[in-house]
Amino acid sequence: MRKDIDDIDRDIIRILQDNARTSYREIQDKLGISIGTIHNRIAKLKDKDIIEGYTIRLNNTKLGYKLTFLIRMQINGKHTEEILSEIRNRPEVCSIFHTTGEQSAALICRFKESDDVHKFIRELNEKEYITRTVSNMVLKEYKNTAFVQI
Repeated sequence: MRKDIDDIDRDIIRILQDNARTSYREIQDKLGISIGTIHNRIAKLKDKDIIEGYTIRLNNTKLGYKLTFLIRMQINGKHTEEILSEIRNRPEVCSIFHTTGEQSAALICRFKESDDVHKFIRELNEKEYITRTVSNMVLKEYKNTAFVQI
């Protein structure tokens, strides 16, 4: 943990990680510090790019995205950036990781129907510089966050 973040900052971050819509008054009630202090602390955390924004968590299953896949790809090395930049714009792609090891990259994707999965993987395999894909369906998620819990 950064040395310029103290216990109060960590407590504020924890509260906002649990619910980014928590009001300054609610934070004040939980931590017993003034709203001015909370405002200043959050402003400093934003200035330091520790807080980059606020977001919502969606229930993918209720939105119809019942299938989650981990898709690993081997890509011709000099074209990795090009391929991953192109894939980034696909709405079903939730995360992209450039990796070490046998595969060049890993994707986490969500789909509504098995036909959507099949079509997406077929399109990946048809790309000139993707030499192989390995796909795994996620049976159950135990934890899924894009950030470290403070």
